[in-house]
Amino acid sequence: MSKINKIIILILISKSLFGQELISIKSNEQYSSHQSTDSIRLPFFDDFSVNIIDNGKWSFFENISLKDYSNNNAPSLNIVEFDGLNSNGNSYNHPNGYGEADVLISDIINMKNYDSNQTVFMSFYWNFNINGEYPDYQDSIKLEFMNKQNEWELVWYKTGGAENFIGNDFIFEILKITTQFMHENFQFKFSNIGNSEGPFDSWVLDYIYIDSNRNENDSTFLDRTLSFTPKKIFKDYFSIPIKHFSLSDEITDSLVIKVKNLDKNIQPINYSYLVSSDELSISEFIEKDKPLSPILNGFESRVIKNKKINISDYNSDLDSININLKFFITSGDSSLNNINYLNNDTSYYKVDFSNYYSYDDGSGEYAAGLNQKNSELILEYKTLKKDTLTHISILFPNTNNQYNGNINLVAYNSYKEEKILNQPEFISFDNKKFNVYKLNNPVIVEDTFYIGFKQNENNFLPVGLDKNNNSSDKIFFKVDGQWNKNQVIKGSLIIRPIFGKTDYIITQVNEKRIYRDVLIYPNPSNGIIFFSESIDEGLIIDLYGRIIDRFKKSNQLNLTTYPEGIYIILFSKDSIIYKKKIIIK
Repeated sequence: MSKINKIIILILISKSLFGQELISIKSNEQYSSHQSTDSIRLPFFDDFSVNIIDNGKWSFFENISLKDYSNNNAPSLNIVEFDGLNSNGNSYNHPNGYGEADVLISDIINMKNYDSNQTVFMSFYWNFNINGEYPDYQDSIKLEFMNKQNEWELVWYKTGGAENFIGNDFIFEILKITTQFMHENFQFKFSNIGNSEGPFDSWVLDYIYIDSNRNENDSTFLDRTLSFTPKKIFKDYFSIPIKHFSLSDEITDSLVIKVKNLDKNIQPINYSYLVSSDELSISEFIEKDKPLSPILNGFESRVIKNKKINISDYNSDLDSININLKFFITSGDSSLNNINYLNNDTSYYKVDFSNYYSYDDGSGEYAAGLNQKNSELILEYKTLKKDTLTHISILFPNTNNQYNGNINLVAYNSYKEEKILNQPEFISFDNKKFNVYKLNNPVIVEDTFYIGFKQNENNFLPVGLDKNNNSSDKIFFKVDGQWNKNQVIKGSLIIRPIFGKTDYIITQVNEKRIYRDVLIYPNPSNGIIFFSESIDEGLIIDLYGRIIDRFKKSNQLNLTTYPEGIYIILFSKDSIIYKKKIIIK
């Protein structure tokens, strides 16, 4: 099937079959490039475990993304991802939507002194991206070397296709670097060829190593690694409100760690797990220098289940705290000759706890959503205690968005019942910054509740999707008046309920806020209208729900060019949304 047909099918599904489907696309990540003036020398080693691209090793990496997917079986922490989007979340716009996409180029490596050496080999691990869209048979990932004529030469490639998918296990490759590449300006380049119009045809790469005194059978490394490490200490949630900690010990979970032995021989390790909070001056070892038993066999991967954290010990009157998670292994790994096997022995992670629940870790590797007017997308939560919902935060990533309208925040005690919240709001698209909406009428919730939004046009509206945590069974959507439980998208939508103090008058079902109304006059009008106070921003909408115009920071509007009729003005003032009907005569 051609890539063009594949995209058309995706569009058709989103427009006509959305009672059964959700769409998923990748969101943005920003990286920069580096151009070195000095060459580097062998050995060359990078397993990307330090969480940033090392600009001392790479000359071009601006469109490359590092990922730390917890469910992949990579040799060590973090992998490099290749697909059809650049680092800004934009497609490459090749003719026919197909061509070279992401590119990773090494810095210049001086190989001149190895001209007669027959023992220089390059090795790496690769796989299809199990968290992305698999490449088809005509798609490929390739490796090129710079020859003595300063030309790129293809030395290795792999093609996609479902029949070639080998599961979670990464494939090890080793290549001899021959004499035509032994010069002072040697470089190597990885790139993928495929659908360049989105997050399609996705590959992953890890653990690149070049050195002399190797051979074609050199596939063993005296390296004991962390393959993935804990970020979530609860069974379901990534974060819960700090005021709910005292009730949360029963929902904490064992922290699962995966370690690997990249050596062919058995290797012992000890492991430690440290939890701390600077705000509370707490530091405690959950496990300390514990020998792994039985000893790791050659090339073995093993999952370690640690003890649970007593999260109620971190209960506090503070508005927020951070809990630091540090996991490390003691293995005798070394750091010398430009090879640091110690980087992948330790992981750090900081979890923020304040006033919200979340299934996500705050990063949306992808995006998911609907594209039908009047459809609703909601997320199920279960609060540990009765509390007041005062805000809702949503991540709307900037992924070539065509959605121009507004939304209505919605909330339910049960999605089969009437709404307990229906509030119009504006959208600001950003890959990192959340839209935090203050509820005009906060609601008291207990046990199970649902939050999300209704969209007001047919264009695709993306919501951040965290692929490291899977709460897909908590996603529900309404299309053509029918509720559906998600069975397509895997991951966690970035939609969060926020609880806290309020200046509202609280009732059991809802609350009323006391505020001064913003008036529009005269009404009816000849087209010149005034606000009683300067407003922040707004929309003018016709009776068909179409957005006619937008405006910002104003205390009057000139609508004299508009045809006679009735219009809706939706505007905000001090985070409060107003909806007014006006008549132009």
